[in-house]
Amino acid sequence: MIGALTMESTAMLYHDLQSLRIFLTACEMRSMSKAAERLNVALSAASRRLSLLEQEVGAPLIVRRPHGIEPTAAGITMMNYARDVLRLGDKLKVSIDEHRSGIRGYVRVCASSSVLVQRLARDLSHFVRENPQIKLDLEERPSESTISAVLNKEADMGVIVGDSPVDGLKIIDYSGDRLAVALPKDHKLSRRTALRFADILNEDLVALESNTATYRLLSSRATAIGRPMKVRVQVRSFEVMCLLITQGLGIGILPELAARPLSQALNIRLVKLAEPWARRDYAICVRAFENLEAPTSRLIDFLTTSAAEDVANGENSAKKPVRRTASRRQK
Repeated sequence: MIGALTMESTAMLYHDLQSLRIFLTACEMRSMSKAAERLNVALSAASRRLSLLEQEVGAPLIVRRPHGIEPTAAGITMMNYARDVLRLGDKLKVSIDEHRSGIRGYVRVCASSSVLVQRLARDLSHFVRENPQIKLDLEERPSESTISAVLNKEADMGVIVGDSPVDGLKIIDYSGDRLAVALPKDHKLSRRTALRFADILNEDLVALESNTATYRLLSSRATAIGRPMKVRVQVRSFEVMCLLITQGLGIGILPELAARPLSQALNIRLVKLAEPWARRDYAICVRAFENLEAPTSRLIDFLTTSAAEDVANGENSAKKPVRRTASRRQK
């Protein structure tokens, strides 16, 4: 079959991991020069390694377009292969280092900042104290990026905002939060005990970046009622959002637990967002139809048990964990 990799052409045992890493990075960044710069190798050396890969495969792996490089059909197959090999290579290095230091497990976790602030940071702290032999590699990412990281095997598990099914992932209910409106204390709406979403759409808003779950939720709700949001500025963190609100640049909507300490420090008023969708769910996601390694399974059991204990103790912020295999893509 033209463009496919054959058994004869896949003699990848003769290639080092760096060649695969250069190829994969170039495809993901759509640029050989950017990949070479990121990996700190000369562009000529990176191009030479790619040429050798293509010679061994016996087919082109990339095509050059005006907007950047794209993988061919064979290149897409090679990308999947490279991800698996590099993941195993990285895990081997980590495992060897861990055995030397007495650590016996390693879990790569990606998580939304909302989840981290709400409860995940606390749960992970407890887990590490009880399991010192397991090393956690934690990266903060928006939920959409976390999903991509898990699907692309850049993370062993993710913790996201929202529990809608996602193709290729198993979704496990974890916990939840509630959104609140943050306003300067002298704002005309600050004396209200609760606000509907429609009440604030005439106000300037300080919002998170467009790729965050919070922004996507607010944008979809504004579209549903036919009124656009008046976004004055977008920021990356809750801290910067609250600082700008204090300075009078607008009002904002963010998780109540994340906003509470910031509101006290920055003299901000928090008002309940009286909408049924203001209560959001958190979920753990792992790749479906793939056996979990023992450290990852232990961490998931710890997190879901912690959430279930909160439910038993009457805390409304958590949900009883339920495991589901996804059948459709998260919006």
